[in-house]
Amino acid sequence: MGILLKMGLVQLAVTEGEIEKNCAHVRELALTYAKREVDLLCFPELSISGYDFHRAEGSGEEKEFYSALAKECNTAILAGVCVKEGDAYYDAACMWDEYGTLLGEYKKIHLWDKEREFFTHGDELVLVPYRGFQIGMLICADMRFFEISTPLSNMGADVLVYPSAWADGWKDLFHLCARMRAAENQIYTAALNRASGDVRYCGGTSVMGPEGNLLCSLEDDREGYVEVILSRQEIKDARARLEWDSLKLPHIYKKYETYQYADNNLEHYKK
Repeated sequence: MGILLKMGLVQLAVTEGEIEKNCAHVRELALTYAKREVDLLCFPELSISGYDFHRAEGSGEEKEFYSALAKECNTAILAGVCVKEGDAYYDAACMWDEYGTLLGEYKKIHLWDKEREFFTHGDELVLVPYRGFQIGMLICADMRFFEISTPLSNMGADVLVYPSAWADGWKDLFHLCARMRAAENQIYTAALNRASGDVRYCGGTSVMGPEGNLLCSLEDDREGYVEVILSRQEIKDARARLEWDSLKLPHIYKKYETYQYADNNLEHYKK
């Protein structure tokens, strides 16, 4: 089987703006699931302050909370948090090792709807090496865009983890995007959604294999937990079975680069 990574995904119910309550709940779940001896425990987008932006302005220690929690659990953690730098706020995903050391921080590039009123979008991709795996972090609406998932794959990513708050009624699209990003790059994708709390989400947290195959999933929007073991050998085997890369013709693609972004709806992304 070669190099393996045991990953646990927590489909968390967040109470918007209830920072202390959410921290206590996250800690309780982390201590419980860490006993399963996972290599990496993951929590969804904006898992502490949620979408209450007034409360988020005073939530300045989310990274410190998860750092201490990873150390307490002796387990690496990846989680969606609100990050402040100077006067700017970011919808971020961070990863800490089992000693509480911050390994990587990704700032969401494709902000959705009201997120653009509060957050500043990021502009850098992040790849975290951990226990023989290269872990890429993207967030929610980023899953639509191969323009950032494919570069991460070309940089060496073995798995892309998407902490999300994917809206109710859109689970089919959530799964389709996750499967497509996995299949086209022949890597793993982890689509980690929120459970419904005081706001409804579609749930459906799932992990897709390097052939776009569903490995595991939560069927509904209730709070829950799913666990999977990733194998780097399976990535190699998938690429041997379907040699997509051998078909690529970059010299042809370059002829049409002008048309990749010929879209009149891009103005709001130029801020």
